[in-house]
Amino acid sequence: MGFVNEVSRGKRNVVEEKKADSQNTLAEKRAWIKNKLKWLEKEPRAAFFYFFYLGAVLEKARANSIAPRNEHEANPLSARALGIRPLNLAIAPLAGVQQSEEKVKLGGLMPEFNFNDPQEKHESGAPDLPEASEEIEKNSLLQSFPDMEKKPEKDLDELLKEFAGSTLKDKPARGVSFPSFSQRVVGMENIPECIINTLSEFNLRNVGEFIKEVGKAWTKAQEDFQQAFSWMDIKNKEQCIWVWNTMKEKGVSPPLNPLNNFQRWHFICATFDLWQGWTNDQIDELTKNQKKISPQRLDLKISSCEPRKHKAVLMDELEKAWALKLFRKKEKERKAELKIPAKIKKKLTRLSVMHGISESDILVALIESEYARNHL
Repeated sequence: MGFVNEVSRGKRNVVEEKKADSQNTLAEKRAWIKNKLKWLEKEPRAAFFYFFYLGAVLEKARANSIAPRNEHEANPLSARALGIRPLNLAIAPLAGVQQSEEKVKLGGLMPEFNFNDPQEKHESGAPDLPEASEEIEKNSLLQSFPDMEKKPEKDLDELLKEFAGSTLKDKPARGVSFPSFSQRVVGMENIPECIINTLSEFNLRNVGEFIKEVGKAWTKAQEDFQQAFSWMDIKNKEQCIWVWNTMKEKGVSPPLNPLNNFQRWHFICATFDLWQGWTNDQIDELTKNQKKISPQRLDLKISSCEPRKHKAVLMDELEKAWALKLFRKKEKERKAELKIPAKIKKKLTRLSVMHGISESDILVALIESEYARNHL
């Protein structure tokens, strides 16, 4: 019995040693990736770009691993190229229905993906959450869930008239859609950490190739629009929500719902950076029923333009529409002002200067005082 116990202990030791070696290898791999991408901690726009790029690549690889492929067509993110075994998943049969012998092959890219879960499309917009502190704003990211945030009342009335009945609304931005990957990253709070954890699943050679590939794509995106959305204020929640909703109206919907305004702004930028432009059908939808079509949109339809041209048109339209919205708001406020005789206006101004408060606050105080004096 002593010999048997000694052999058993020896086998356990071998297993534990192999497990320890595997953990050490994973830790070394993770440390290498973290060192390569540590700069993303200080560059949130780049971090979100890398994250969206990773999601789009994995979604494409997953689709390719399921759909039949040409035997001569190279797939750099296939299970073989990534150094992982294909994962066979069987769809659970319904009661009383004979199960097919065929199984769906998924190249190990989405190990937590469940084909039995209903793949519902979330409602668009932004969630209704309490205002978070700056620290929470920067770290509580990637909560993908149905949208419940209240939209500004009648915020887009004038603009939405142009898109009444549009089939573009809430459609994913072309080239920026990864529903399966979105399911996997629900609850992640740190973008760089999420990227590192995901890449740690693959061998270093393919990770190195991916980092080079996404690095080139990021360099081009940054060079094309280095000051993307510079006319926006990241702290202006109303403006960010307006841009978010307007992009969705134009068929350029971000792939994930935001948790806070910090996340919303960077989702907007990442979607814009990776967007591949409108299709001709989408341009037709955008311009239908319009008496006058802008020359820049006509150019997109007439000639085959690269995504950069589409982005320039979208950015120009968003910036001009926001400026027009502000102008109309100021005009409305100006017309709503009380008509006060010039002499009374001068006295009001003097009172404002004397007490160091605004003229409107002076009026409010006088009205409140009179209201209270008359016990109304």
